[in-house]
Amino acid sequence: MRKVLGLLTVSLSLLTPCLAQEMKADSLPLSLEDAWQRADDYSLELRSKRLDQQINNEHIQDAQQQRLPRVEASASYGKLANIPVFVDGILNEPEYIPIEDHSTYDVGMEAYFNLYNGHKTKLAIEKARSQADLSEHIAQATQSEIHYEVAQYYLDILRSKEFGEIIEHNIARNEQRLSQITQLYQNGVVLKSDLLRAQLQLSQQKINRQKMLNNVGIASQKLNQILGFEDNHPLRLADSISFTTLDSERQYADYVALAMEQSPFEKMAETQISLSELNEQEVKAEKRPRIGLFGEYSYSYPQIMLYPYSNSPYLLGVAGIKISYDLSSLYTHKHKHAAASLQVQQQQVAKANTEESLRSKIKTAYLHFREDQDNIDVSKINIQQAEENYRIVHQTYFNKLSLLTDLLEADTELLRAQFDLVNNYISARLHFYQLQKITGQL
Repeated sequence: MRKVLGLLTVSLSLLTPCLAQEMKADSLPLSLEDAWQRADDYSLELRSKRLDQQINNEHIQDAQQQRLPRVEASASYGKLANIPVFVDGILNEPEYIPIEDHSTYDVGMEAYFNLYNGHKTKLAIEKARSQADLSEHIAQATQSEIHYEVAQYYLDILRSKEFGEIIEHNIARNEQRLSQITQLYQNGVVLKSDLLRAQLQLSQQKINRQKMLNNVGIASQKLNQILGFEDNHPLRLADSISFTTLDSERQYADYVALAMEQSPFEKMAETQISLSELNEQEVKAEKRPRIGLFGEYSYSYPQIMLYPYSNSPYLLGVAGIKISYDLSSLYTHKHKHAAASLQVQQQQVAKANTEESLRSKIKTAYLHFREDQDNIDVSKINIQQAEENYRIVHQTYFNKLSLLTDLLEADTELLRAQFDLVNNYISARLHFYQLQKITGQL
C-alpha cells in the first residue's frame, strides 16, 4: 500500500506542473493570434486534412518502391490422376498410362526487375507527389477558412460585449432620466404618458442587454468548440475592436498579385493542371514497350519438363531479358488519349475561372474595406453630433421647450451612432481578414 501511495504521489507531482500550466494558459487573456494557433492544434477539420497529407506522403513512398525488383515465391502440392488414352475413340473404353507415384509438388521463386515501361513508374511517383501537393494546398485553404471562422466568432463576441457596455451606459442614463421624469410627474409637471414612454424605453434596453449576453454565449460556444475547450469555458478576449494591424497602404493590384502567387486556390488549380498532364502522359506510356530482367528458379517433382521423363525431383533455373509490347494499344487508346488531352484543356479553363473569381472577390472585399475605413471616420463625427444633439434636446425637454419623443429619438440616434462605429470597426477587420484569406496570408 505504501508503494502504491508513493507511486501515486510521484505521478501527481509530475502531473501537477502540466495541469497548472494548462490552467494558467486557459486563464490568460486570449488574443486572436492565440486563438488561431489553438485552432491549428485542435480543429477536427484541420486534423482530417493533416491525415490526408500523411496518407499522400505514404502513397509517394509506395510509388517509389515500385522501382524495386518484384520477387514472388510459390509452392504447390497435389495428386496426379490416372491418364486415360482413348485408343479406339472417346466412345470406347480408354487405356490408362500407369503412374508409379501420383504425387506432384513444386517450390519456386521468380523475380522481375523493370528497366523500362514507358516511364510509367516515374509518372506514378510524380502523380503521387502532385496529389500530396494538392492535399497540402487544400489543408492551407482549410486553415485559412478556419482562421476566418475563428475571427468571425471572436469579433462577434467583441461586438456583443461592446454593444453590452454601450447599452449599460444607456440604461444608466435612462434610469437617471426616468428618475427625473418620475419626480416631475409626481409634481404634476409632465403627463403620465411621458412616464410610461420613459419606462418602456428603459425596459427595452434591458431586453437588448439580455440579447447581447445571449449573443456572447452563442458565439463563445462556437468558438470554444473550434478551439477544443468545453462549451461553457469562460473566454477572456485580449483584443479590442480598435486593435488593428490593418495594412491600409496596399492597393487592389497588390492584393491581386499576392493572390496569383500565394493563394491556395490558385495553387490547387495549377496542381490540377499538372495532374491532368501526367494523366495524358500515362496514356501515351501505354503505347511504349516494356523491358525488364527476369529470373526463375524452381524445385519440382516429377520431371516431366524434358524428355526422357523421370520420377525424380529436379531443379530448373532461367534468367534473361523480357521485352513486350501491347499491339492493341495502337488502336484502343485513341479516344482515351483524346479525353486526356481535353481534360488538360478543361483544367486550364478551370484555372482561368479561379483567377477570375479571385479577382472578383478581392475587388469586393477591397472596396468594402476602404468603405469601412471611411465609415469609421464618419461614425466618429456622427457620435459627436449625436451627443451634442442629445445634450441640447435633454436641456430643452426639462425646460419645457421640447417633447419627450424628441428626447427619446435623440437618445436612440446616439445609441445608433455608437453601434455604427462598433459595426464599422468589426466590418473593417473582417474585410481585411477576408482579403488575407483570399490572398493566402491568413
